[in-house]
Amino acid sequence: MAIVYVAYDGKWENNAYVDHKLKVLMVSMDKTCLQLQMQIAKSIGIEEEASKIRMLYNANLETSKGVEIENDSDVEMYLYLVKNEEEYKKCPIIVEIEETTIQYSEGSKDSVVALYVEEEQILTTTLVQKTKKRRFQEVEETETSSSSSSVWESLKREKENMEIITKGTSIEDLKENLIFESKEDLKEVLSMIAIKKKFQYRVPKSDKKRFMARCIDEKCEWYLSVRVYKNTTMYKVCTYKNVHTCSLEFSNPDHRQASSHLISKYIQNMLGDPKVEYKTNQVISDVKRVLGVTVNYQKAWRAMQNARDEVLGPASDSYGLLPSYCHMLKKNNPGSVTKIMKDSQNRFKFLFVAYGVSIEGWKHCRPVIVVDGTFLKAKHGGILFVACAKDGNNGIFPLAFGVGESENNEAWEWFFTSLKEAIGGREELCIVSDRHLSIANAIKKVYPEAHHGICMHHLKENLIKRYMVAGLHDLFFKAARAYRHSEFEKYMSEMSSLNPKIKDYLLEIGPGRWARCLYPRRRYNIQTSNIAESINSAVKEAREQPILKLLDELRKTFQNWFLERSKLAASTFYPVTTWAHKEMRDKLEKANCMEVEQLQTNTFNVKYNQKTFFVDLEKRTCTCRQFDLDEIPCSHAIAGIDKLYRNKYEYCSKWYDIMMYKNTYNGSLNPVGDKEDWNIPEDIKQEILLPPIYKPAAGRRKKQRYKSATETFKMSTKCGRCRRTGHNRKTCKFSPALHPYSKKHNTNEASTSCKAQSSPTAF
Repeated sequence: MAIVYVAYDGKWENNAYVDHKLKVLMVSMDKTCLQLQMQIAKSIGIEEEASKIRMLYNANLETSKGVEIENDSDVEMYLYLVKNEEEYKKCPIIVEIEETTIQYSEGSKDSVVALYVEEEQILTTTLVQKTKKRRFQEVEETETSSSSSSVWESLKREKENMEIITKGTSIEDLKENLIFESKEDLKEVLSMIAIKKKFQYRVPKSDKKRFMARCIDEKCEWYLSVRVYKNTTMYKVCTYKNVHTCSLEFSNPDHRQASSHLISKYIQNMLGDPKVEYKTNQVISDVKRVLGVTVNYQKAWRAMQNARDEVLGPASDSYGLLPSYCHMLKKNNPGSVTKIMKDSQNRFKFLFVAYGVSIEGWKHCRPVIVVDGTFLKAKHGGILFVACAKDGNNGIFPLAFGVGESENNEAWEWFFTSLKEAIGGREELCIVSDRHLSIANAIKKVYPEAHHGICMHHLKENLIKRYMVAGLHDLFFKAARAYRHSEFEKYMSEMSSLNPKIKDYLLEIGPGRWARCLYPRRRYNIQTSNIAESINSAVKEAREQPILKLLDELRKTFQNWFLERSKLAASTFYPVTTWAHKEMRDKLEKANCMEVEQLQTNTFNVKYNQKTFFVDLEKRTCTCRQFDLDEIPCSHAIAGIDKLYRNKYEYCSKWYDIMMYKNTYNGSLNPVGDKEDWNIPEDIKQEILLPPIYKPAAGRRKKQRYKSATETFKMSTKCGRCRRTGHNRKTCKFSPALHPYSKKHNTNEASTSCKAQSSPTAF
């Protein structure tokens, strides 16, 4: 390979090319003149068929513009100089572009189809055109001289005698004079014919100019010879002897032409939807059913990887497109924040994304953030960081997310720093997470003003794992969810009676971080990090995709949520959200059974089940503390409100107001569009971002997390006699054939014995 500089879009001054633009290309040493022209045209963004490219390079001749590159020999000489001579290392190819023109005579209405055979000019007295692509182009025929007509007639006759096979074309068999666009297309078609006709071939000769194939049976007469068609990159079938005399011993189900690359063509349509899991064993069965070929597990797995790369693009390439994707994301979604961090070798390290609509919607949500991390299952691994909240309708509100190498102090600190820069701070802010030490360290450093609460589910798992005591599960949840301090102390005492160390362990962690009644700030009903884990579950399948596909699936998921919830908000006619309305409606029946004693204008004593609760509507408090902590009227408060014939909705917090809910989902998420339509600045386009270095663990890649020993799971037992579930053969009571030790057998014996003893006629 040689590094070639291309200068274009400039002007000549005293045999010097100035005010030009510059491109850098990697050019292989075996490039032809035509191929070099095509590569340059593609890189500088001009249409080959509409332009004429003239290539020169400056040989330090002050009396001329330079040496012109006109053929393959000139290209070979230039690349040699660039590669080996120091003074030519940075000698650019100067590109002059001339528009080609088509001149027409008057009075012509007929048309003709011209075939590009090789790079040549067809010059006539009234028609000038240079064709450079291997395709048929429809052009208008003009009134030309008799010599011009003969040229077009010659081209038409040549076109009628030729047939070009393009990529993806399926044919029954080969024949002589067929033309293929490339050698890869030829090999793909030939392999499919071999599989369908149940024969195998070998390739004794294959180079840049020819391709030969013979049957694997040396006695067989089947033979194929293909050569490069003139000076193009197309291949023409020259000789094809379609006669098989091979023995059946060379026919076996493991076909040598059924490569993983070929199989991948058949399964690409199965990998478009990430929510549909397509497994390797399904590939094996589908190939057997469709092609009649047996493939092993390794080949089927490689075919799946090839197909995934074709459909989704290589995982490594996704990282290179990440800066462009983030640019388009911010362009199409104003207010969005994206950040990418690289290491010293330009390798990906961290990514942060916060949508503009999420940043605006967060202002209308309760000030509680839930964070969590989950592992990615793609080729390069990594961790997905998620930050979310709850809206006024108790739904999950996506706030921000990020991708990093692992869950460590540096990663979480970078994520929280980026989050604070994007959304700022909030009064009475509370952050809920599991007990990961890196999260606690990052919150303490970045959000010192926030209260860090612990997910009670994760704490329960650790507690039960440490102290395996019956009944501990229910007692802990009752203590964590208790609204009143007296109830909390009651359940703590009961847990202490099971094991005194339990209470010491929980007090050491700090009850103010997990017990509702002891929170220094309101956490409302958000006591676990389940909402963050729900987002991880919603994109479970997308976590196996390359990073660009993962980001797009997250965007689609959040876009659907915003759309559905904006419709729900528009169709809600209560002054509060439907969730808040339902919460109060469920308490209404209980409130109607309470005895209310009014003390002052806004204070009441409410009696229920021999208990008395004091309600203050002005301060919005109740001694049950539900009204205080949830900011939704409890049943005692509802009873007092009904006593005054007031509107219950007015005593709900502003976070549950329907207008706040509408403002939460006021915006919409816009897609980034197709890559072909992206308008990216040059500085971003030239930014280098390499994939991270990831060393996968030995064995099969993990797709499921490791479950803790305390996680409950249901195990279905099936009886081997009656085939019913829920019991085994020994405890079966439905089968006529009894096990000698079954409960039914013993029960029948016992009942028979009792009847025999009580019967007067028994002996």
